[in-house]
This record gives sequence, C-alpha cells and structure tokens, in this order.
Amino acid sequence: MANDITPLDQLKGFLNQLFQFDSQDLDFGVYKILHYKRKEIKSFIENLLVDKVKEQFQTLSEDEAEKIREQIALLKNDSIIDGWLKADDAERITFEKFGRDKINQYLELKAKSTEAKVSVETENQIYNHLTLFFSRYYDKGDFVSKRRFGKNEKYMVPYNGEETHFYWANHDQYYIKSSETFQHYAFKIPTHTGNLTVNFKLHNAQLEQGNVKADEPNFFLLSDKAPEIKENGDELNFLLANKKPDISEHEITFYFEYRPLDEKEKNKVKGNNKQDTLDIIAFEFLRKEFNTNPLFANLWKEQDDKPLLLKKLQHYTRKNKYDFFIHKNLKGFLERELDFYIKSELINVDDLYVTDTDSHFDRLKHNLKTIKVFKSIADTIIAFVSQIEEFQKKLWEKKKFVLSTEWVITIDRLVEYIGEESAKPILEEVIQNEKQVAEWKELFGKENVPYKLSIDTLKNDLLTWRNLSIDTIFFNFAFKSKLLNELSNKIDLDFDCEGLIMHTDNYHGIKVLKDKFYSSLKCVYLDPPYNTPHSQIIYKNSFKHSSWLSLISNRLEESKDLLSRNSLLSIAIDDYEMVPLCNLTDKIYSDRDRDMIIVNHHPQGSGGINVSRTHEYALMLIPSKIDILEGEKKDDYVEHRIFMRSGTAENNFRFGRMNSFYAVLVDPQSKKIMGIEKPPLDNDYPTEDTKEGYKRIYPLGTDGTERVWRTSFNSKNIGSLPDRLICSDTYTIYQVIHHEGKRREIFSNWTDTKYNAGTQGASVLKNLFGGTPPFSYPKSIHTVKDIIESGSHSDFEAITLDYFGGSGTTAHAIQLLNREHLGDGIRKFILIEQGPFTYTVIIPRIKKIAYTFDWKDGK
Repeated sequence: MANDITPLDQLKGFLNQLFQFDSQDLDFGVYKILHYKRKEIKSFIENLLVDKVKEQFQTLSEDEAEKIREQIALLKNDSIIDGWLKADDAERITFEKFGRDKINQYLELKAKSTEAKVSVETENQIYNHLTLFFSRYYDKGDFVSKRRFGKNEKYMVPYNGEETHFYWANHDQYYIKSSETFQHYAFKIPTHTGNLTVNFKLHNAQLEQGNVKADEPNFFLLSDKAPEIKENGDELNFLLANKKPDISEHEITFYFEYRPLDEKEKNKVKGNNKQDTLDIIAFEFLRKEFNTNPLFANLWKEQDDKPLLLKKLQHYTRKNKYDFFIHKNLKGFLERELDFYIKSELINVDDLYVTDTDSHFDRLKHNLKTIKVFKSIADTIIAFVSQIEEFQKKLWEKKKFVLSTEWVITIDRLVEYIGEESAKPILEEVIQNEKQVAEWKELFGKENVPYKLSIDTLKNDLLTWRNLSIDTIFFNFAFKSKLLNELSNKIDLDFDCEGLIMHTDNYHGIKVLKDKFYSSLKCVYLDPPYNTPHSQIIYKNSFKHSSWLSLISNRLEESKDLLSRNSLLSIAIDDYEMVPLCNLTDKIYSDRDRDMIIVNHHPQGSGGINVSRTHEYALMLIPSKIDILEGEKKDDYVEHRIFMRSGTAENNFRFGRMNSFYAVLVDPQSKKIMGIEKPPLDNDYPTEDTKEGYKRIYPLGTDGTERVWRTSFNSKNIGSLPDRLICSDTYTIYQVIHHEGKRREIFSNWTDTKYNAGTQGASVLKNLFGGTPPFSYPKSIHTVKDIIESGSHSDFEAITLDYFGGSGTTAHAIQLLNREHLGDGIRKFILIEQGPFTYTVIIPRIKKIAYTFDWKDGK
C-alpha cells in the first residue's frame, strides 16, 4: 500500500527526533546551533544517508528496476525464451543453439533483478538496525547507558574486575537542570503604523521549592487576568486628519499561570503532549479575541508552517520546561556500544559451523558487507550527534560570567568602619531612597521606621536603627562605587564580609569559587533534595535514582578541591537515597572516613505504610584517621581523681609496671605533697618516715596489694607532679585535673528536642516572616549549627559552604555561632542557590537576623 511506512521512513522519523527537529523553532541555547546546522543535517537524512547505502550495495533505483522488469516481461513473450523456459534440460540445448544471445540477456536481467531485490531487503535491514541501535540509548533528548545483551535484553554493566563496582545509568552525564527559570519573554513585530512589543509574563506560579517536585506536574495556562495594552503616540488623530502617522510603539502583555491542571482541564487536555495542546488552546482563544484588530495582524501570519504567535508561545513554554542531560563523552560511549551491538546482534556465531560451500561463503561475504555499510552509516550519525553534544558540553563546562554584584551592610557597621562624619553623606542618600525605606518597612514593620527619616533621627536613636541594612541593589552605580571606596580605604572587605550568596546553578557556582577558595573551606554542609515522594528532583526519564546520583555526583566531584586538609563534609539524607549516597561518597571521597549520625528530626512520625519514620541521617565525611569532630563545650571544672590505679589488669599492679610503683612524700602536719622518690629496685622498700619527717605513701590496696600510680616515674612531666597532687586527712593521694575548654563527644544518635525540624525549622521561618512559612521542610537551626560547630569548633574564622542554599538555614546558623563567640573571630558562609527564593527568602532572612534574633509572627 502507498501509505505503508517503510523502514527508511521509520529511520528518518527517528532521526528527526534524534536531532530534535521538533524543537527547532526554539530560540535559545543549543537549539540555535541546531537551527544553524538544520539544512546540513536535513540533507544528510533525506539524501546522503540513502545515497551512501545504495552506493555501497550498488542498489538500482526504482525506475531502473522497473525497466528491467519490463525488459524481462518482453523477453518472456519471445518464442525462444518462452520455449526455453518450458523445455526440459535435453530440449533446452536446441533452444540455446539458436537463441543463446537472447537467453544470456534474459539471465543477466534476472540476476540484476534478484540482486536488486536482495539489496533492497538488505537496505531495509540496515535501516531497521540503525533505528534499533540508536533508539536503545536515546530517551527524550538524552543518551542513556542501557547496555543489553542478545535477545533477552538483560542489562550489562561495564565492569573492570574491581572487588565492588558502583554503577548507575547516568554516571557519565552532567545533570544540568535544577528548576524552572521564569524569565520575562518578549518579542517585537512590525505593524501597519509602527512596532508592537508582545510580552509573556507569569501572573501566578506554584513554584517547586528547593528542587521539590509537586505531586502533579505543572503546566503553563493562559491566565484569567486580561491582557494589558499600552500605546505611545496618538495614532487615531492622525488617521482622522487623513495624515500619515508617525511610527508609534504599542505594547501588549499576555499573562500566564503555572500550576497543575484541575479536573475540568484534565478532561479537556488529553494525550502525552499536554503543554502543546494548552499552547494551541491559548493561541485559538487569543486569535478569536484580537483577530479583527489590524494592530495584531502579523501575529496570525505563518512562519515556518506555524502561526507566529503559536510559535512564540511554544518558545516560551518549552524554554521553561525543557531539561536534559549532557553526555561527558558521547562519541566514545556510542562507539563502544556500536561495537558491542555489532558483535551481539549482527554476527551470527552459528555461521562458523555451516558446511564450506560457495553459497555459504557468499552469504558470509554479504553479511560482512552489510555490517560494514551499517557501521559506516552509524559512524556518520554518531559524528553528527557527537558534535552537537560536545558543543553543549563545552558551553556547560565553561566558567560563567558574573552578571552583577550587590552588597549589604548594616548602618552600625558602616559607622564603625568609616566613622560618623564619612558615613553622614552616605546615610543622607540612603534615607532619601524610597525603595530602600520601603524594604525596611516591609521587613521590620512600618511602626519601626519613622514617618520621616533624617540623619538626626538615626543619630539620636542609633541604638534602635543601628541594624537597618543598606542594600546596593536599590542604588545606582555611583552610590555603590562611593560606598565600596569608603569601605576599602578602612577595612579588608574580604575579611570583614561575613557572607557570600550566589544566585546560580550550584555546579557553576562551585567552579567560580575554585580559584579563590581552593583548599580553604573548613566545612561543607549540604541538604540536597532526597527524592522522597514530597522531595523529588526534576527528572524526565525513568531513571529516578540514577538522575539524582548524577546531580549529586557532579557537584561533589567539582567541590572536592575546595575542602581544606582538616575539613568536614556533611550531607543530610534520609532512607530513600542513603545507601546510594554512601556508595557514591565512598567512591569520590575514598580518602575520607564515613560516619553516620541519626537525627530524630520528626518525632511525631511521618505516617505512611508499615513504619512511621522519625529520623534522617547526617553523613559525616572526615579525613582518614584524623580526629576533628567534637561536641558542645563543657563547663570548666576541677576534678580530684584518685591517683592510684584500680582494676584487675596486669598494668594496674607493681609486677606489670615497676616504674609506676614509688613513694609520694607527704608532710604529716600540713598534708602537703613534698616530693617523690625513685622506684625501689628490690622487693623490700622503706616504709618508715624520711629523715625530714615526711611520710612515705605507696600505692597499696586495702589488703596490702602492691598496685601502681597513674603516672610513671619516667614520664617527662614527673618533675611537676607534686604540684598536681593533694593528700587527704586519711592519706589518700588525689590527682588534681583542671578541665578547661573541654568539649563533649559526638554521639551517633541525636534525640534532643532542639533537632525537631517542625518546632526549630518551620516555626523559626514562621516567626521570621509570619503566616505560612515561605519554604517547605527547612532544617532545624540547631541541627545545622551543631554539625558546623562539630567540625570547626576551634576555628572562629572558618568558612562554611552550602550549595543547596534552600531557605538560608546555614547562614542563620553561622550568625548564631558568631554571636556566641563574639570577639573571637568572624565565621563566614557561602550559599549557592539557583531558585527564586534567593531573593524572597534567603536575603530577607539574613537581613532580619542581622537586625535582631528575636522574632515572633513576622514582628
């Protein structure tokens, strides 16, 4: 049938997906490169691929094959050929004697026809194998490691003979998508009188927080909010006056929502590609509303077989929804897999045992030729795909530029650093800035900001206003330069700055940090998404855990160089990904010991089936065989410990430790320790008082057993020993031990109520901001604080990095530690977060904490 899909059609359709031609109208990133190469790739798919196969097999075209069939049909009507075909072997000799030329012509044409048929079948076989091979690894824009063996399609893991081998499907890829970026989208088109700017803006978005994936997917839908139209120029008056209007600028803004579909919308939108259907619905609605207005006429015109507005709608929605992996070495991966595919799918071992006949060798020769052509075409496709992937990889790995830098400083610090007189003109400009004052009122309450600010109000009541924060984002470049110049003349900005917040993908943020902070971070604390039903990363293929591991491994490997020699790497995790994470860290941080702390962070239980979980884990990675973790500080105290050793082990008796059996000399009147004598060499030893009248006290048990003192006579501190001993009225010798600056041990089970993420995490945010906490599932502030302090307890200028910044709990914990150790130094934090809550949660939280630690219901 004419409509039957041929193997070549299937291959072409698949290659169009492979080269993402369905996304060619996208105008960002690698899609621009694909569009630039589109003609070249299209030519390969439509012409060069087929020509190359036909060239290898010398396949006849359909026209040539039809001519041969017509010639054969004509010859069959010839009496000699007809008789020769019907005759037996003996009779054929007569026909061949008189008609050899015609018979040879017929046989040649039949051979060509048979060869053409075989070649067409082989062509189709090659097309089928090409589709099968690439489709095995291609999944919605990504190449995933799915090695299968033979027809049973069992996975084979590449293995080099290690004792254990940890493997996941996306291990050789970068995970490059963390969240949506809802940027303002706009384009301009000409109108009959000038230009029209079209804006797409988000009116309402149910954002996924902290890489948390909602239970149902979100979609872009046209908002109920009416479009806004603005115009510049009085076009109507020009038209009434019958004059040619000047160029006028018009602007229209269409509003969208980003949310899950309701039940009515679900019934209306079916199929796999729901977003494209929603785009078409939005387009048809807008065309119906504005079709009669000549100002919008160009929006309905076709561009690349699609109305312009629909094409731009798909730009907007796809730009925010497309996410993918980038292969680190796609060419090497596909070449290895191609070699494996040929050996397992195209080479038949049974052919080696067939009888050695001419037909057998012809078949082997044909099969080898088929393999050669298949590999040649596959190599060409691999080269095309790999060039695109390599370009994406280079773009991804390239260190990114800093687009802007802003500074935040509290008023008291400004006055302290540059002096009151130098600060006065800066403060005068600050209090005249309406945006800055508006933020103060929003963060700290209108009642806490005077109706009219002046230098006098700040100066006279500096105690109240000292912690108001100045944010350079509200000021022009000249102000920022003046502020930084004044500060740079008085202080070291690097040293005195307490924190750095980076709004970027964490992979790129880490790369930017490397030059400045190489091997200098004391602590890295991470609270990544866990992949629980309520906390999944945004992945698009079926390899949920593999995608998560690629996300984490890419970042862990990149940040390894930032850690100092005696540093702590701590990762919060729960049961869903705890085992894979341990395997991963053992692989990447093989030079570190791995300890685990169980944190009772949800004592009320999570509910669910079988077991209601109350705990999560803090994975603690410490340089191998180095003791750096300590708990909270103990109160200083003096201990009087009995100096004589107890116990039944041999080293508690004289015969086990001869040098620890000696006399302590005591003044019987004052009970003061006057000295010590050498250990006696003989079994017998003097027990009477010395000639000075000092009493000899030996380590003797109540039953007369010869025991030993805690300190050997050969100890290097033996000379100062008398000063560290006291004697009771009953002549018991005590060792005086001063416990100062001691810290508690770290235990593996944290059950204190202060680690409750509800009361000490979500409630903290609720008190800071009021109402519903602006971030889901924040950590207890005390969990983060105690972990950071455990690894940096003696370094009061330690730098802590958190590249899953979330709600800013790490920064909050560092500020608490700085308050507790006031005057000892300034701990510093570096936070990296790519989500919108960098500006909506993290920075406001830090400003509020800088103002005061005491908040309730946002006040």
